[in-house]
Amino acid sequence: MANPPANTRPRTVLYVAASETAASDGAVALERLESGPKRSVRAVTEVDRIRTWAPESDCVVFAETPTTAAGSNLLEVVEACGSAPVILFSEASYAPAAARSTDGIDGYVRRDTDDAVSHLADEIEWVCGGVGTTGNAGGREIDADPDTDAETDTEAESNTDAKAESDTNDDVIAMAGVPTPPSRRPADVLLESIPELVACRDRDRLFELLVEIAADALEHEYCWLSTVRFGDLVPRTTAPGISADALESLSRAGPLGDVLRTGESLRIDDLPTDDRLATPLEGVKSLYCVPVGDVGIVHVAADAPAAFAERDCDALAAWGRIATSVLERLDADATDTTARERLRRERDRLRTERDRLAAERDELAAERDRYRTLFANVPEPAVRCEIVDGEPVVQSVNDTFADVFGTDPETIVGDSVDESTVPPGLERRRATLLESLRAGERRQLGSRRETVDGVREFLLTLVPLAVNADGDEHGDAATEDADHNPEGLIVYSDVTEHSRRERELAAAKARLETIAALIDDDVRTPLNVARGYLEIAEETGDREHFAAVDDAQERLRESVDRLVAIAGQDDVLVETEPVAVHDVARRAWVAIDTGDARLVTRAANNRVLEADKARLRELLESLLMAVVDEAIENEPVVTVRATDDGFAVARRDPATAETDADLEADPVSDQVAAADGTGFGLGTVERIADAHGWDVGVAEANGRLTVSFRGVEPADVEGE
Repeated sequence: MANPPANTRPRTVLYVAASETAASDGAVALERLESGPKRSVRAVTEVDRIRTWAPESDCVVFAETPTTAAGSNLLEVVEACGSAPVILFSEASYAPAAARSTDGIDGYVRRDTDDAVSHLADEIEWVCGGVGTTGNAGGREIDADPDTDAETDTEAESNTDAKAESDTNDDVIAMAGVPTPPSRRPADVLLESIPELVACRDRDRLFELLVEIAADALEHEYCWLSTVRFGDLVPRTTAPGISADALESLSRAGPLGDVLRTGESLRIDDLPTDDRLATPLEGVKSLYCVPVGDVGIVHVAADAPAAFAERDCDALAAWGRIATSVLERLDADATDTTARERLRRERDRLRTERDRLAAERDELAAERDRYRTLFANVPEPAVRCEIVDGEPVVQSVNDTFADVFGTDPETIVGDSVDESTVPPGLERRRATLLESLRAGERRQLGSRRETVDGVREFLLTLVPLAVNADGDEHGDAATEDADHNPEGLIVYSDVTEHSRRERELAAAKARLETIAALIDDDVRTPLNVARGYLEIAEETGDREHFAAVDDAQERLRESVDRLVAIAGQDDVLVETEPVAVHDVARRAWVAIDTGDARLVTRAANNRVLEADKARLRELLESLLMAVVDEAIENEPVVTVRATDDGFAVARRDPATAETDADLEADPVSDQVAAADGTGFGLGTVERIADAHGWDVGVAEANGRLTVSFRGVEPADVEGE
């Protein structure tokens, strides 16, 4: 026999389960199965969606066990499917007999067997009118003939719309070529019905037309169309002369299965004596079966043997092939409609997503504009930087920054923040900046930098702007990727006056503490001595004791004078003048005993400073004497040099190589008290520095000692 035309379009299947995960997993497994026609499987969990999509689907798979709570909505799903066939993909606890007795169930496959998905694919093809590719013995318990199920399916020919149209035209010509007697023959009726078949747009209506036209053409009341359900051909549409309840289901495993597989019609002239097929209706003696593609069979029966003429059967077979082409067109249209609907929904989703992204883009643009406006109007110098390839790079600076530091923004945008002194205050602080931006934590750093108004003291605040993947207002190393780099602001707050006031308060406090100590040690003791000798002189009358009282009073006057001098130090140092540090240093050096030590002054780097010349000399004499006296090495070298915002005094062993790194040692501020406690004797140095408002730091490492003075105002000598 010739092979039937294959259905080339994908099967459209709804896979229904109680949860999204189960439905999605089942749909993917069924769609990826390589055997059989291609399948387009859609995962569904809601009845409303089933009701919407079922009319455009070939079948519906209900992948639940109806005896459980999750499957209790089986009847509701069956009702929502309408005319679409339903296959129950269930566990063995729901027996095939129970599935057969459930109205609306067209197929049943056990889910707990090997290759259950393959068996499900076979059942879908049988229910939809096709043939399984892998056998279904393991999946169903309803098929009765294993020998028939084991037959190898014939290879289906590809069938396109052009091929279907060609077949239709050939069949029309063949039907038209049948000799037409003067009376109206079946071929005439069938030929006249073709326009009505071609114009049909509904699958169920097509089935009704096929039964009506076949019954009218052959003038037999016993006519019906059956489709596959649970392995049997079950009546679906009947002629008015018979009732579906009176018809018996016919097994798909016998010759009727061959009809579906081969596309060839079947004629049985004497049913009672033919053991190939059971009698479907009481009183029927002959039967003619015409396949309608791989979907169903049109049965025409008669109560007399050999009731069908050869020419009528040929005309009906050709007419059946035309009906098959129409049905395939309807299925293709349904698939196209489903695809169009899917594309329409995807288009709407993409449009919605596009609108959402556009709204987010506009919102981000507005936020960016607000941010830029705020950044430009910040009253303090500010730099915006971003980490690019592990480097903190300057992205922009505000106008205040350019005004304060006298910097052209174009010269630093795009440079690393720690490559030069601009932006200032971050040299050798790359690690601190990176850590702050990545951790999303604010950090504050102190720095003294040169400005258009001279050296000023700043408090640098690092403000991260990046957010991490969770949306928190914190950065994270994990967020440093191609889509987003950590960024932040560096804000420079001028704290020069605040720091100066703090130093002045600290100096005043130190003086008060010194005065209190002197009063306790140098004033109270002479007073007690004088009082004691006065009491002795009063008791004994010996005038010699008055000499001791006079000595005590002299010591008391000296102590009071020192207290007055300490309390009035600020008034003494108020009158400053331009002073060259290297000149005062040389004068202080020759005034003290320096032994074998050697003084080096760096005149090329010298700076003229505003200071009280006498007090500065006193400070240097005290400091130079201290560093020389504490030297352990022979012939130590003492260096006096100018710095960016002051000057420094350093001592080193002559055997130690002097490098730029050594000269740029950065002493820690406010450590003079600790150094004084170790025996350096820098109390005088600290008091004079505090009176000037200078900041002092001490650093000692690798046999080197450096004392640095910061916050020293440069002298204005341009007019001289």
